[in-house]
Amino acid sequence: MFSLKKYSLLISAILFLTFNTAIAHASTYITDPPHTSIGFNVKYLMITDVFGQFNTYDAKVEIDETTKELIGVEANIEVASLTTENSKRDGHLKSPDFFDVTKFPSIIFKSKNVKKLGGNKYEVNGDLTIKGITKTITLKGEYTGFIDAGKMGGKRIGYTAEAIINRQDFDLNWNRELDQGGVLVGDEVVIELKIHAVAS
Repeated sequence: MFSLKKYSLLISAILFLTFNTAIAHASTYITDPPHTSIGFNVKYLMITDVFGQFNTYDAKVEIDETTKELIGVEANIEVASLTTENSKRDGHLKSPDFFDVTKFPSIIFKSKNVKKLGGNKYEVNGDLTIKGITKTITLKGEYTGFIDAGKMGGKRIGYTAEAIINRQDFDLNWNRELDQGGVLVGDEVVIELKIHAVAS
């Protein structure tokens, strides 16, 4: 019969081997900007959506190279790269009324845990920081495939994900009331990610 000390050593050895095996199988994939989209949409005039995206960012995903399961996600997004295809609106969004890009140049996301929901579905919980305010959000996503393209592009993997946040949680409070009732800009923002990443 094992003594308590021997039992503790056995458990420690199992955890050590499990952890190091996971590390050995983990690989980093870097997003491929021409095939990746980090975007959002928000209600405008209560009747339609405005779509925007960020064109400059450093983002990576960690995967288990054996199973191709997602392990973690990190992203650092340059707010100055925001575009809604309208220069006047983009300038307003980058101003202190919204993102205040001069004072807060980056949006940061770092996952805390990844839960597989079944099939190709995932749920990623992580910390999102906007304007120096950090909130935990949930991204619901899907693994869309893996290919080893060899000399045509190496190992590549794809994911999509979506989250809904309230912009006021991040001090993006500016708005204007409409004469007919309602407000100019909705509070609910849908984050939409289409990730195409390449083995680093």
